[in-house]
Amino acid sequence: MDEQDVLRHLLEVEAEASTLVDDAQAEADRRITEGEKRNRRLYDERYSQETDRLEVQYGEKIARVKEDYKKQLDFYQDSLDAMPVNTEAFIRTIESFLEKDC
Repeated sequence: MDEQDVLRHLLEVEAEASTLVDDAQAEADRRITEGEKRNRRLYDERYSQETDRLEVQYGEKIARVKEDYKKQLDFYQDSLDAMPVNTEAFIRTIESFLEKDC
């Protein structure tokens, strides 16, 4: 009977070891899943923060470009306004071109 007791004990130990392995695997899976969820949450937060920051930068750059464009357009308009206009000379020039073509 001694051998049977030893075998029975070994089978019990093996069953306990199998249960421990299964429990350890379940715990490892749980920790991995929690870690993945945490990392995904952190990634989403950082991604959102970065996209918000980049959108602000983009908006600021667009505003600067629009402001620069307006300044250039105003400068061009001012330079056009500052040019002297000699309507009489222009009309004479046009009339002389028209007379030559006819």
